[in-house]
Amino acid sequence: MKSLFSVFWQYMCRHLPATALRHIHTTLAVLVILQIINSNLLFFSHQGMPDSGWIATTFLWFHIVCGILTTLLTIVLIVYIARKQSFRRFYPYLWGENQAVLADLKTLCRFSLPDDRPQGLANIVQGLGIVALIGIEVTALLWLVLWQQHSLYANDIRVLHKTLTGFIEVYLVAHGGMALLHCWLERKLTR
Repeated sequence: MKSLFSVFWQYMCRHLPATALRHIHTTLAVLVILQIINSNLLFFSHQGMPDSGWIATTFLWFHIVCGILTTLLTIVLIVYIARKQSFRRFYPYLWGENQAVLADLKTLCRFSLPDDRPQGLANIVQGLGIVALIGIEVTALLWLVLWQQHSLYANDIRVLHKTLTGFIEVYLVAHGGMALLHCWLERKLTR
């Protein structure tokens, strides 16, 4: 019997056939998960100052370095999308193209999962994930700059960054959960 990981990886290979995109997607997911776990090990005063000591400093700089890597990889993803795909695929509603998502919503109303297709619900959700990443990364970089300058606004931006992180946590659970559900259903149907 195949391991759950190998079954899921095969599912990913079928649904993200472009190797570069699959590796960008997987690396981004791992970095974001590491960021979320690590953020629970960071503690700040009411004024927004991080705890002192080598352990707290290590966790803080690990978070910053992973955040910078995540930001760079998000830029790579956006460039990839701009060159190989189309932003219209992920944000069709900005062009008034809602047919695919409406068809997907009708499919969901029949208690069935829609297929992944351009301008469909799955692609729109992925587009929202990119927007959430950008929001988190912009506030993180702004917070880092303000924190380094000892700005009075640094803690406010940190709180905003933490709030926006809640969106990506919900996204990870929903997006990852749907991928696992699709994988399980696909495997069940092929048996």
